[in-house]
Amino acid sequence: MANTFNKTILIGRLGRDPELRHGDKTDYVRFSICNTSFNDGHETVQFHNICAFGNQARLCHEYLHKGDLCCIEGRLDTRSYEKDGVKRYAQSVIAEHITFLPSRRQTQPTADDAHAEPAANDTVPF
Repeated sequence: MANTFNKTILIGRLGRDPELRHGDKTDYVRFSICNTSFNDGHETVQFHNICAFGNQARLCHEYLHKGDLCCIEGRLDTRSYEKDGVKRYAQSVIAEHITFLPSRRQTQPTADDAHAEPAANDTVPF
């Protein structure tokens, strides 16, 4: 049998908060991320279903929220199911590594930040 390779890397914003569930063997979360691409001047929006397990799932549930930016590295998984007598297919990315990227909440200064004194080791932008 030939060697195979299944790797997916996505960067996008969460379309919904991660939902923590308790499986038979481990905890897991499901959420979606959205990314956009441009083709001939037209914007295409795609939502991708993500699933993470174990400690990674608990961290996602605690720290990621709708609108946050993250990078997902994982493998594409396709499953089939039957609904109303029709066989259907669903794809998701099984996350192997998730990087939390700076979100708008963390990068935009608030009114309180404008009046705060910088700490001794903080750099002040000019």
